[in-house]
This record gives sequence, C-alpha cells and structure tokens, in this order.
Amino acid sequence: MTDRRKFIKKGTYVALGGMILPYACASKKNSEGEKPEVMNGESVEKSIKKIGVQAYSVRDALQEDFSGSMKKIADMGYEYIEAYGLSLDGKLFGMTPAEYKKIVDDLGMKVISSHATYFTPDQAPALIEASQAAGLEYLVIPWLGEELRTDYMKIADNLNKVGELVNQAGLKFGYHNHNFEFEKQGDKYPLEIMLENTDPDLVTFEMDIYWVVNAGADPMALINKYPGRFSLYHVKDANPELEQTTVGQGIIDFKELLSARKKAGLDYYFVEDERTDDPFGNLKAAIDYLNQLEF
Repeated sequence: MTDRRKFIKKGTYVALGGMILPYACASKKNSEGEKPEVMNGESVEKSIKKIGVQAYSVRDALQEDFSGSMKKIADMGYEYIEAYGLSLDGKLFGMTPAEYKKIVDDLGMKVISSHATYFTPDQAPALIEASQAAGLEYLVIPWLGEELRTDYMKIADNLNKVGELVNQAGLKFGYHNHNFEFEKQGDKYPLEIMLENTDPDLVTFEMDIYWVVNAGADPMALINKYPGRFSLYHVKDANPELEQTTVGQGIIDFKELLSARKKAGLDYYFVEDERTDDPFGNLKAAIDYLNQLEF
C-alpha cells in the first residue's frame, strides 16, 4: 500500500476532463437528482435499501462453513449476494450453481451477480449456462491479469463480443475496476478506453468506489463524465491513508454517491471489505451505517 500512496503523491494522476482528481479535494456537492419511480420492478425507496454483500468479504469463513456463514450474513439483514469464483468449468465456488442458489434462497436472500474469471466468446457458453442456473442478473469480470493490460482496445473489443452473448441469454454483463485502470497509457486511462469503446447496451461497469479513490480519482466526477454506465457499486471505504476501513468510518461520501443512483444508472450495490480481521463485525457495522444513512 505504501508504494501506491507514493505513486499518488508524485502526481502521476493528473486532471483529465475532471475525472482524475485527488479525492480529498473533490467537490462534496450533493448531486441527487430526480429519483426514478421504479428500479427492477420495485419502488426506488424500497429497493435502494435492500443491501447486498460481495461474498469475498467472508471468504475464509465460507471455505470452512458455507451455509453457516451465509446464515450469519442473512441474519444481519443483507438481502442480496454477489458471488465470486464462477469458473470455466461451470462451478460456482466449487459447487453447482443450483446448489449455491438454493442455500442462499433458503435464507431469504437472492444471488444477483457473480464475478467470473476473464473469458472470451468461445468460453462464454459454460459461464452463461451456470449464471442462468444460479438465477443471476449480472455476470461480471473483476480482474485483468498483468499479461492482459497491454492493449485495452483489444480488451474493450472482447467485452463487447462477450457482452453481446451474455445479453442474448437474458443477462447483463459488466466489468469491475481496481486501481490499475487509472495508470495512464498514452493520453488515456485504461478505464476511459474501456468505457468509451464498449457498447452501453452490451457492457456495464461495476464501480469499486474504494479502488477509484485509492487511485487518486473522484468517483462522482467519473459518474458525471460517464452517466448511466455504472449499474453496480462496490461500497468499500478508505481511511485518510487510502487503506481500507469499515464502511462509514472513512473519507468516502457514500451519501453523495448513492444519491446519484439515477445519474450513475445504479441497480444494485454490494458492501465489500477485503480485510480478514473480524469480517462479520465489519459487515455488521457497514449495514448498520447504510441503514441509517439518508439518501
């Protein structure tokens, strides 16, 4: 983490159309606009308070006791799950998608989305079939290996081709950012290349708010520059040193970002906390904060 902070302080990230700004200097102006009447068939006020969690937050506990760990999440009041570990063999966290879905459904929650390995159109059928069996609405690529980070136009082309297949199957397809997408290549940032060269009808984006801030960028400026492109959020907080901290205890203005849901195009948001110290305590504090937050 120290190296990333030094990288930011050296001024590598410079202003680009108002998007790349030090978050501490970003405007706190409330951008709440006219609220949409419905979201996914529900009133906004009802659906927006249904809070999701990225299952990776409790990854060690899930390995030890999947059902028991999911029950702890349900007991906290989380209603949506974003899974991870969807692999090319069609397994979801090492089990059949139907098995995964049943455990979550029986606890009164719903699996909305899953992260999958990076894949190409020829690999898509198994992942699409698994996604349908799990009852997913979204299939998301969350990571690019370093060997893939040399040609983002090629990545964008692949996302479009995969997105077409996923959408034809009745699902939505997205890409999730980290901070390396803000390491400039030529005169563009990789995330900009992907946003500007993917079809909005085929490819959406899951904004990991923490990693945007960690990269020295302003999440709200990103939304303003690319409205309607962020159907999903990862709600994850940063302390002043840009390390992860408990949601609601850091520097990120979640009220502003969640109030901008219409402009962002937001459908769902998932709490994620990658720290392994007291993961269930971290998730409980996060949902308590979000439940009392007015937006």
